[in-house]
Amino acid sequence: MTLLARCRRSFISWKAAASLLPLAAGLLLPAAGVTAQAAAPPPAPYEYTRTRGWLRMPDGVRLAVTYWRPVPRTPGERFPVLLEYLPYRKEDSFYKRDFPLYDWFVRRGFIMAKVDIRGTGSSEGPLPDREYSDIEMEDADRIIAQLAALPGSNGAVGIWGISWGGFNAIQIAMRHPPALRAIIALMATDDLYHDDIHYIDGVLHIDQYALQIDHENALPAPPDYPADSAYFRNRFEAEPWIFTYLRHSSDSDWWRRKSLRFHYGAIAIPAFLIGGQLDGYRDAVPRMLDSLHAPVKALLGPWNHSFPDNAVPGPGYEWREQAVRWWNQWLRGEETGIMAEPRLTVFVRDGHPPDAALATTPGVYRYEDWPIARTEWRRWYPSADRALGPHLQDEGAHDALLTYVPGSGTAVPVWWNDPTGSMARDDGESLVFDSAPLDSTVEIIGFPKVSLQVSAPVARANWTVRLEDVAPGGQVSLVTGALIQSAQRESRLNPVPLTPQEAVSLSTELHFTTWTFRPGHRIRLAVSNAQFPMAWPTPYPMTTRLSINDARTLLQLPVTPPESSPRLAPLFPVGPRATAPDARTISAGGAPGAIVRHDAERNVTMVDFLTHYEYTIGKRRIDTVEKEHYEVADADPARARFVGNEYHEITLPTGRRVRLQTLMEIESDETLLHVRVTRTIRENGRRLRTKLWQEAIPRGIH
Repeated sequence: MTLLARCRRSFISWKAAASLLPLAAGLLLPAAGVTAQAAAPPPAPYEYTRTRGWLRMPDGVRLAVTYWRPVPRTPGERFPVLLEYLPYRKEDSFYKRDFPLYDWFVRRGFIMAKVDIRGTGSSEGPLPDREYSDIEMEDADRIIAQLAALPGSNGAVGIWGISWGGFNAIQIAMRHPPALRAIIALMATDDLYHDDIHYIDGVLHIDQYALQIDHENALPAPPDYPADSAYFRNRFEAEPWIFTYLRHSSDSDWWRRKSLRFHYGAIAIPAFLIGGQLDGYRDAVPRMLDSLHAPVKALLGPWNHSFPDNAVPGPGYEWREQAVRWWNQWLRGEETGIMAEPRLTVFVRDGHPPDAALATTPGVYRYEDWPIARTEWRRWYPSADRALGPHLQDEGAHDALLTYVPGSGTAVPVWWNDPTGSMARDDGESLVFDSAPLDSTVEIIGFPKVSLQVSAPVARANWTVRLEDVAPGGQVSLVTGALIQSAQRESRLNPVPLTPQEAVSLSTELHFTTWTFRPGHRIRLAVSNAQFPMAWPTPYPMTTRLSINDARTLLQLPVTPPESSPRLAPLFPVGPRATAPDARTISAGGAPGAIVRHDAERNVTMVDFLTHYEYTIGKRRIDTVEKEHYEVADADPARARFVGNEYHEITLPTGRRVRLQTLMEIESDETLLHVRVTRTIRENGRRLRTKLWQEAIPRGIH
């Protein structure tokens, strides 16, 4: 999805903005770097123009579009059209993020179209009732038809995007609009319930994005930001989406009819899939590579929820150059050789110490076939002495006790994303099992698997499992992990609570990973009942049991033995990034990551995030502050809490000031989530309107 089911660092880099005034662009030298095959020097880049326009829908609603058009070099020259279609406010919040991408592609001979979804950004109409709504999809069909008929278009359209743009690229391709010839989906998923940021691994998750999207959905339309009757009716008064998603707490057709994972035959056009091993959506890339029948190209790097040319950690990768080859192949009919290469390029991570500020990941890019035929599945069994070995021990199975510490898990960010620091604190509140020091290198590529035989004294309990690397000096690095929603142990569609004290079998795939365990290092399996604040705490204090030295409790690793001649893939160095001409960042502050505090006297864990970003777009000035606070008490996990507070203050050239503030409060008890959202808009300091929504929503299985 999604704006941003994503880390704070990525969001800060995306939220900068600049003017959208029409311009005639100058020349930019093409990127230099390694190419996958010998090729003639690239042609000189195109000059281009940039203009605003409207696309009219059958019901009369107009959608705002910005066109980036190459200037033809010969009479009658025609170009493919590339569409990005988002709710993320192309004329303020996302412009600085857009500029280097659009500049790159238009200079290489593509008409670029950026469209705000109806009811968002500069587009007209009411806000849709959910992400990837039916009206969003229906509008997309009509947008694509109109873009294919643009003057100067060759009739071929590609849709692309990261997060939300990758999600709707996949879903729009499932609808078969005739002019849509290919897609590129970055950091996106084919399974909305299990993988997206509302229920990570099927477990309730309150993401920072919930505040961000509901706040920005209520902003007036740029560039004038009118607070008129249409604004109040279509945006300010629209119910925040958080209520919709909390009401749909179980997997169902509401999620699945828009999830490709259950309709793989629905895509018949080529798809280029790009994922990051520190992104929460990475699992969809190998799944789709397995299951789509149309041509597929896949790239899995070491990145977080960011474009690979601008990702942290690196190494950066010039995916834009590969995208040009992709689009030329499928939208121009040129033979670029991109489909003659192996379908999967994967970055194989070398083991490295934990580092929450990791800048560059050690490792290599390799070509691999998927699935990897030489994979050997090796089993590891936890035993009574907290060892992890290839065989069961002789003394027989017995139970290890695990005390539920609701505030445990803070070493991992609010997603299975971003680099992490040492896992030692979290491991101290978990059951951990370590292998003997390795006497040879163990490389893994794929989805590790974990099975647990467990019991709990209560009806609702979740488990979290983490695969880790323990260095000889004791440093502990996270490799990958997963949450297990125990009520879904037999069926996601028909969840069943636990029977207290009854032993059950749980199993899960951990999220896709690559890693190289070096000699002398140990492989660690860590098991807990909490992963705060990623997983909303289950409501009851408890001590659970894990059966160990038991064939039903094991870790399975997809070990990939070395090849005699590994197929190293080229690294495409990052080319130049154009900058928006009328954008200026005034300040970018706050905290670079989570601020974690433990109140020992009250046994309360608190996690805070803070962002302050101020910038100008032409003569507009935009100041935004965002705060999120999570807390849980170990003695009373039912009453966990989230408070989010965000404001935008926009100062226009006339001196008029518009300030929108959103306060989101969620507090649980044993059976309910008590949700309050307060929205206030002011003009020149005077309050125009306040709207309060509040509802007690059943927790369901969570």
